[in-house]
Amino acid sequence: MSAALLGLLAALAAPVCGATPTMDRLQAELDRPRGDLLIAAHRAGHLGAPENSLAAIDEAVAEGADIVEIDIKVSADGVPYLMHDQTVTRTTGGKGDAERLTYAQVRQLTLKGGQEPPPSLLEALRRTCGRVLVDLDLKTDRLAPIVAVVDGLGMTGQVIFFDGDSDLLRQARRLAPTIRVMPRVAKADDLKDKAAGLAPVAIIHGDPESLTPDLQTGVRALPARTWINSLDEVDEVIAADAPDVCARLGVLIGLDANVIQTDQPRRLRAALTACRLKAAR
Repeated sequence: MSAALLGLLAALAAPVCGATPTMDRLQAELDRPRGDLLIAAHRAGHLGAPENSLAAIDEAVAEGADIVEIDIKVSADGVPYLMHDQTVTRTTGGKGDAERLTYAQVRQLTLKGGQEPPPSLLEALRRTCGRVLVDLDLKTDRLAPIVAVVDGLGMTGQVIFFDGDSDLLRQARRLAPTIRVMPRVAKADDLKDKAAGLAPVAIIHGDPESLTPDLQTGVRALPARTWINSLDEVDEVIAADAPDVCARLGVLIGLDANVIQTDQPRRLRAALTACRLKAAR
């Protein structure tokens, strides 16, 4: 076999999404449970673009996000695509249950405020490849097609699987043992059950009610990062540059957060810098 043919075969066998300096840095940071604070863009960046769109991913990267959070459904014929709601009405003006439409029907829709249809997971991940980490918010229990896309692109190290149902995350791990997972802990005493059988856990998703000192200690012991949201009221304070912005953000950092999900990635980073707030070591 010629050297040229051997080289071609090697290229075809290589993962579609290879390493980049940006991704090497982000993956290394994600692997540090007590590392620097990471900023996640909610439903990708959607200040000027439709949520869960390719344009929103580009916006999130331009806004300096470290992670884009996207919501995943699976079409009736088994194609994973980006959609948050149970129906397609709010975001497209179309009609129908998001998982009862075929992918061909999904492609006939247009996202409100844009010119594109809801993108497939394959399209979205290729758009993020090497640029930004991805949090997949599972809005479905049909995991095999999702795992197949992530694994097929060679992106298991760049993607985090998130769900409040840890059984789903355990199923995903059985399909692809190396995927990163983020269970949600909504009650302070649920950590043991939520994390069982999932080690290593990349991140624990908490909230102000659940992140008691005991839970913070438990998350550190895993060890894992702590994710919290600045959505709604806190984001409004950030956007308005209100006088109490430092106090509001200080509360989140005080909950041991070192991943914050926001609708305002650039403004959040600027506010954290201005307030001299950093993730606790």
